[in-house]
Amino acid sequence: MKTTWAAMASLGVAAWALIASPAEASTAPVADFVSGQALGVGLSGVAWDHGFGRGALGLELRSTTPTPDNYNSRFLAAARGTWRITEDRGLHVGLLGGVTLDPGYGGQRAYLLPDLGVGVAHHFSVLQWPFTLRFNVTLTLDQGQNRGGYPVPYGEDGYATSLATRNPLQRLTLGPNTTISLAYAASDRYEVTLGGGTLLGLRIKY
Repeated sequence: MKTTWAAMASLGVAAWALIASPAEASTAPVADFVSGQALGVGLSGVAWDHGFGRGALGLELRSTTPTPDNYNSRFLAAARGTWRITEDRGLHVGLLGGVTLDPGYGGQRAYLLPDLGVGVAHHFSVLQWPFTLRFNVTLTLDQGQNRGGYPVPYGEDGYATSLATRNPLQRLTLGPNTTISLAYAASDRYEVTLGGGTLLGLRIKY
């Protein structure tokens, strides 16, 4: 009974994943990586990861989602690494670290965004269907990348001055690898993902 309620709660949390995060769930780093290679394909991005023992390294290329402030999208390139801390009874926890290159909009500066955080993956079954609920939280420093996306030169609106007066703790913000998602294991090799800013994604292990 407890397992059923836990599974239902996991599904409820995952339903929120549709709008919870700007990151692509299928291309985000995962704490439950396996040895070998994995290809993640989302509606607006692609990622490749290579797992070896307790570690994994990966690359990602994806486009941003247009916002009410700016209808133009742009491509982000990223490199990341994962180190698994624990793996016990379907629960995986790992340290996440990476760096994302954001070229900015036309007339803006480019940003190199390092982020660091934790990833959690929980495997469970509903009516013998295998699911995985994943949750990543990473932090980065605000360098001006979250100011709305208006195509004006950096500092023209005084934003750079306000950043300079803040200490590092005041500048902490969610990193680009923050996401929550639900995955269904269609087979040992193929996984269908839901959430993290994309309706559907696919992860292929080989």
